[in-house]
This record gives sequence, C-alpha cells and structure tokens, in this order.
Amino acid sequence: MAVSNLDHAIAATVGNMVYAYTVEQIRAAEQPLLEAQAEPDELMKSAAHAVFEAAETMLAGPDPLAFMQENRRTLLLVGKGGNGGDALYAGAELALAGHTVDAWLAWGSAHEPALEAFRNAGGTVLDGTPQDVRNYRFAIDGLTGLGGAGSLDEETGRVIQGLADWYAHVLAVDVPSGIDADTGEKGDVHVTADATVTFGGWRLAHGLAPECGIQLLADPHIADGRSISGNLSPIYAAASISRAVSGTHDWPKSLIRMTCTNVPSMEPRFHDDKYSGGVVGIRAGSGTYPGAAVLCTAGAVKATPSMVRYAGPQAMEVVRSWPEVVVTQRLEDAGRVQAWVFGSGTGTDSTASSELAYLLGREEPLLIDADGLTLLSLDPELRELLRNRQGQTVLTPHDGEFTRLRDAEGLDPAGRLAETRALAESLNCIVLHKGRSTIISNARHDGPVSIVDAGTSWAATPGSGDVLAGLTGAHLAQIAARWGNDAFLSDTQPVVIHAMASALAAHTEYGDGPTHASAIAQSVPAATAKLNTFTGLPAASTQR
Repeated sequence: MAVSNLDHAIAATVGNMVYAYTVEQIRAAEQPLLEAQAEPDELMKSAAHAVFEAAETMLAGPDPLAFMQENRRTLLLVGKGGNGGDALYAGAELALAGHTVDAWLAWGSAHEPALEAFRNAGGTVLDGTPQDVRNYRFAIDGLTGLGGAGSLDEETGRVIQGLADWYAHVLAVDVPSGIDADTGEKGDVHVTADATVTFGGWRLAHGLAPECGIQLLADPHIADGRSISGNLSPIYAAASISRAVSGTHDWPKSLIRMTCTNVPSMEPRFHDDKYSGGVVGIRAGSGTYPGAAVLCTAGAVKATPSMVRYAGPQAMEVVRSWPEVVVTQRLEDAGRVQAWVFGSGTGTDSTASSELAYLLGREEPLLIDADGLTLLSLDPELRELLRNRQGQTVLTPHDGEFTRLRDAEGLDPAGRLAETRALAESLNCIVLHKGRSTIISNARHDGPVSIVDAGTSWAATPGSGDVLAGLTGAHLAQIAARWGNDAFLSDTQPVVIHAMASALAAHTEYGDGPTHASAIAQSVPAATAKLNTFTGLPAASTQR
C-alpha cells in the first residue's frame, strides 16, 4: 500500500521534545565560538551552508507557477547585519551551483566580506528596489534576524507583499523578519516564510509564530569542532517546544525538523479493568448547547479504553450517541471518577455556577473549559476556590477567554507566553492556552513552559475545543489513576494527539479538505496509534 505524504510527515515529526531559548541565551552561546574562530566569518559561513542546503531542497520542489518562465530566479532580501551575511554567503553557494541569484540590499549596505563573496560567485546586486518581483520564484529573507522586532518599513513591505502575491516560496534565516524572536509577536509588516532555518537551538518564536513555516535546525561549527548547541543547556531553557504535524520535503539530514511528543500505548495494563485505567467524568452541554455534551464525551471515549461517565441534562442524548457511557443527571450521583471535565456548553446560570463550586471543592483533578472559564472570569469567589484548591486544575482558554481571565485577575498584557505564565501563577493552576500555537504553563511544576505548534490550522472549527477538553480529561484521569491526584499533567500529549487528529480528519485520498469536530473525535484513536507506532517501540514494551 502506498504511503501518503501525511504518513511521511508524521513519521518525520515524532520524537522527544526539545528546548527553546531566548535571544540573550543564543547570543551567549555563540560568543565563545566567535572569539575562537580560526578565520573571519567561519561560523557565519557554516550557518550559511545550512541555509544553502535548505534553499536547494526548496528550489527542487514543485512550483505552481513554473510554467511562467524557464529559470527559477532567486531574490535575496539582505539586511545590514549578520543575518544578511548569512543570506549572501548562501546566495554565493547557490550561484556557484548554477542558480540565478539577485540580491537586494534593503537598506543600502551589507556585510562586506559576504557581499564580495556573492559578487565573486556570479551573483547580481540590484541597483535599487525591485519593481517587478514576478520573475522571482524563490526568496531568502536575511533582513533582520534575532535583533528584529516590530514592523518593517513600507518599501520593504511592498517587496514582501509582491512576492506573496506571486506565490514565491520564502526561506527565512533564523527568524522571519518582523517577528520578535522572544515573543513570536509580529509587526504590521513582516515576512511569512514557508520554512525557517535556525542555528544551534530553537528560538521561542519557532513555536509561537506560525509565520516561521516549517522549522529547521542546523548546528554551525568552527574548525575545532565546537558548535553552538554545545553551549546551550536544557536546564536554563526558556521553554520546551514541539510541533505536531510537519511538512513533506525530504530535507538533508543536517537539517533537523522540530519533533513532537512521543505518545505511549493506551493499551490497558495486564490487570487493568474499566475502572483502574482512569475514569473521567464529563459535565458538559445544556438545552441550548446539546452538541457540546456529545462532542466532549466523544473526545473522552475516543481517547481512553476506561470508563467515561456523563452527569448533566443531556444524559439521554449522550447515551444515544455513545451507549458505552454511564450517565446520570446529577454530579452527586456520578459514582467513582478520577478526573472531571466541566464547562463545554453548560451555560453560565446559577446552577452551572453551583456545580463548578461543587467540583472545585472536590479533590479530583479538574479541567475547566468554555462556559466554566466565563464563570471564573465573572466570579471572584470561584477564582478564590480555584486558587486555594489542593487538587490540580487545568484551564483551557482560547485567546478571547484568556483575555477575560487575565483582565479579571488584573494582569497586564505582556504577550501570549508571558501572560500564560502569569495567569497560571496567579490562579495556582495549569493554563493550557489554546491556539495554532498552544502554550501550557504549570504553576506547580518547576519545569519550563511547553509550546506546541500544531503544524496545521484544521482544528479551527466549532466544537473542536469540546473534543480537546474530553481528550485531555481522559489523560488526566489516567495519570491520577496510575500515579495519584498529585501527579501533574506536565506533558503535551493531549494537545499533540488533538492536532494530529485534526490533520487526519482533514486528509482525503485527493489531499486535504474541510473537516469538523465529530471527524476530529473519530480520528483520535488513529492519531494516538500513529504517534505511538512511529516511536519505533513495540506496544508491549509500554506495559507496566
């Protein structure tokens, strides 16, 4: 049977999470190598060779507008600093390899030795701003790099927009220009790359900014064999970072793609029964939103072989959809539960508020989503119950819900990463801040914040968050059943599974097409199996 592009993408992304660093940490790791160079620009040339390898791979790929011209011209967008030098040295290698390469010095000057090497290799330096970019099918962004933040100027913006209008592929060096390397925030004028190649270690922006495209990591070195990565310690990392679904280029082995979290087998242990694997309780849905109850429960049913309980007004709708679920009308009658999920479509009336207060007073791990988050943002007494509870609590806000909670806590706007940390600390809980890039911050865990770039945006569909809530609740229940209520959800497995399920749900024999929340839920077992299969471990090895 033929293996699909999605299979290749999944196979290439699975592995252990790695770490991301601040600009200050990266510069500190580079400095000893810069001081020890045997010749000028030794480290820059090593980095530029990685850019060349990535460019060669992209130039060999398909071009939707290739019929317009015989030659695929390349444009270098060159800034004044080392980022522009990387682009010029890479452009020189491309020219020597037979490619037609032009360089635009966006601000009139560039790193002189690299510029000389580019000219000597046969590259052309443009006299002024390119007026017609239709001739360029590929561009290398070497404008700002690590030091760039805020918006680019209007003239640069016109060139960038022209390339985008004509579907030119863009490779960014280090970080796309106009993207802040430490926050992932973008200026009004910025580069959106198809791929970004960076050096030594990941930057925070590679997980926070989807404008980076496919993330690629190289490890430049100097003559004595020392490299940037050797000066970076996971102990001081700013975040763990991963990506659920990556692209399908056959990249050189020297370029490492961002990997995703390994997912262990969900097969029950030798002596497990329907209870011991972790029972999750769901309180979701209402007369106004009956579908939320069905979707949230679906996420749990598809994520675990253990029992799923539902307590709420949509009990009959749930059991008609999922006859294996044990249902009741009232939380108090639910029976044994190892973790609770509350809030998807429950409404925000006094009954829902009382139910949330009841669950906040219990000892089991609790996930709060959707309407439950609205109740928290409106009621300081509920937030105080949350802040003081002994059991672990996971909040799963999207950006709008997050903003309401942040404002209710009186926290200052500070970018998604810093805000997520601050809210988790303020409420003494885990905050799973949803989005194309999901940020997980655990106030009770000393490890770094986790960032997951989904790799696709297929999860942006109504009800998808309900599925994620049920899926995550099932994982919480399993952790609690096996290691106790004090065991924290410190990995990214539910987020990665949900992202992969969204990609699988959108995949057809003809390519990707529209999907929906029910299809995402149905794809959870396949996503779990694929993410486990490609670890290279037999399922039996995960038995305990």
